[in-house]
Amino acid sequence: MTHEMLEAIRSKVEKETGKHQYGNALFWADKAVSLGGGDPKDIFTFVNILYLRGEYRRAVYFIQTNRLQITFYGAYLIAKCQAARGDWNEAKETLELLPEPSPLAPPPITSDGVMTEQELMSSVYLLKGTVYQALDNHQFAAQCFKLALKEDPYCVEAYENLVYNHYYTGKCEGEIISDTIDNSEDLTSEEAELIRFLYSGMSKKYHNQQKQIVPNSLTCFNNNVTVLTSQAERLYYNCRFNSSYETCLRALKIDPYHFPTLLVHIGCLYELGKKNDLFILGHKLVELYPKAYISWYAVGIYYSLIKKWESARQCLSKSTSLNKLFAAGWLAYGHAFAAEGENDQALATYFTASRLLKGCHLPLLYIGLQYGSTNNPLLAEKFFKEAISLAPNDPFVLAEMGALYTQTGKWEYALSYLQQALSKVKEGEHEWAATTWSPLYINLGQVYRIAKQYDQAIKCFKHAQFLACDSSTVYTGLGFVYALQGNAILAVEYCHKALDKERQDPFTIQLLEMSLTALAGSGDKSDEEEIEPEEREEIKCTPTVF
Repeated sequence: MTHEMLEAIRSKVEKETGKHQYGNALFWADKAVSLGGGDPKDIFTFVNILYLRGEYRRAVYFIQTNRLQITFYGAYLIAKCQAARGDWNEAKETLELLPEPSPLAPPPITSDGVMTEQELMSSVYLLKGTVYQALDNHQFAAQCFKLALKEDPYCVEAYENLVYNHYYTGKCEGEIISDTIDNSEDLTSEEAELIRFLYSGMSKKYHNQQKQIVPNSLTCFNNNVTVLTSQAERLYYNCRFNSSYETCLRALKIDPYHFPTLLVHIGCLYELGKKNDLFILGHKLVELYPKAYISWYAVGIYYSLIKKWESARQCLSKSTSLNKLFAAGWLAYGHAFAAEGENDQALATYFTASRLLKGCHLPLLYIGLQYGSTNNPLLAEKFFKEAISLAPNDPFVLAEMGALYTQTGKWEYALSYLQQALSKVKEGEHEWAATTWSPLYINLGQVYRIAKQYDQAIKCFKHAQFLACDSSTVYTGLGFVYALQGNAILAVEYCHKALDKERQDPFTIQLLEMSLTALAGSGDKSDEEEIEPEEREEIKCTPTVF
């Protein structure tokens, strides 16, 4: 046979592979091996097709019978097949014994030319990271993913693993992006701009909650699913749930089964109370993807929304078993315990999440909230501080620290943290017309009231009233401040409004009686010191989240 015939067969193999007709491709790849006299390139092409067909043991056998396991690429393919079979320990041993890269049997020729050594090394590090991750060696896994990205900045799987599995904080993720781009000599300025834009959009949103600006040269990505998902996630963290929901719908119209988009979409459906939509989505996902973590997460969130906590825990437990590093699943699982007062189980779940998700501050935040709810302020403070160390710009954590110090009577610390939280909220373009931030203003108003800054306290309670107009706590707070100012008329008015919402509140009743007495001219309780200390607990420190 002539060389032209061999090249024709090789071309046919490539075309059949491109058409996903792997049976045809495998048949002619076998013939190319014979025509080429056992050329390693043809053997590797044959083995790659076996891998695509899921015939992993057969692929390993052909590598070994042709003594290509002594080559770098051959050993890599063996490890790849072992990992695909779930034989993680065997894959780990193979990767640890990889030979040095050698030109004896180079990788097969791709449609764009020969695979570079850097691209191959990136693939090896990516596989190593996947194997170590499956074996729960997350420290080594993170290092391997970083090396994969260093070898090939286009290796988005490595960066996705670093981000979605929360190996590093938001600040570290930004440094990884910069190091990857700055240390790559092969990237053009346009490529660097594109990679920086896309990877920055995927990184943690609570680290930098300001809107990401699309460069003029990249406006063609305005309707890209990845970019839309990034925008939706940022809107979600800024409590702009309606805007996030609309952005998710745009992305899902393009790709209805894009898991990262679905994750944000499920959160929006929960926050907006869309029970029917969430039920339909969960049912559809379980039907189409019964072994996907996102499917059982959607069902678990639906049960959480309708407050069927036991069913929610069952589904969320299955979701986390399918993906052990699924942060949202672990947090929702812990919430399902906490909602029924099962503090020990909730703490155990949050601690598991904090152990697995080293770069995520949310498990630490919820551990602190659990300890705070069980009257253990010292441990609550400890975990809040750890959460702040990981995410110093997250207003939720700052607000919770302020609420804790309000509860423990450390007014100066409380005022400082609450003011920082309010500043971050304003910086991050958060949605103001939402009840999410009313507790922040309530707590801030309480601290200003204790500091005798009554005008500031009234402003805060008024803003809380705007955000949560039906709150008896806000009305009582306003009534208390007006009573301290000696304005008995307004004090009585707001006490009546508070009692309309909560008729049996003992403090409001006592405050009303005192204000009526003052109004009748028989006494004036304008000094806070005249009210007994134990009576100051009318405005409970209110958690912002949870």
